[in-house]
Amino acid sequence: MTEKEFRDQLTSMGFVGDKMRIVRVEALSAEELEACTAKEGECFYNSYMNVIYGQGERYVLGFRGEMPPVDHAIIRKGERYFDPTLQIEDDAFSGYDFAILTEFTVFDMMKHAKSNKDFPPDLDYLKRKKKQFKNVIV
Repeated sequence: MTEKEFRDQLTSMGFVGDKMRIVRVEALSAEELEACTAKEGECFYNSYMNVIYGQGERYVLGFRGEMPPVDHAIIRKGERYFDPTLQIEDDAFSGYDFAILTEFTVFDMMKHAKSNKDFPPDLDYLKRKKKQFKNVIV
């Protein structure tokens, strides 16, 4: 899928596709992956725990570049983005495009989780708080 198609898909889903930053998610080294929390199918939990325990600097919510786009959580380290959840599921993981809705520092992530019944922020949470995220949610 091209970047324009990705943005158009996001717009058709009620997001401001043109304002979302698209980044490339990369593979972690074997050592970094080993240090991460990475339970299959648990991207929100994994990303949350990895930021709490210092394996990532930011909890990142957005969409994987698939047709249709899939809501997902990943981590950011420095200026690079990683997905331990999908990487443990696929030995041949090589990365993918990801549209960012928002990023949370550990403090902000925990503050939002507290107001989300102790669950990590997810797409439903952002939609409930859409006034705070009006730059990316219509």
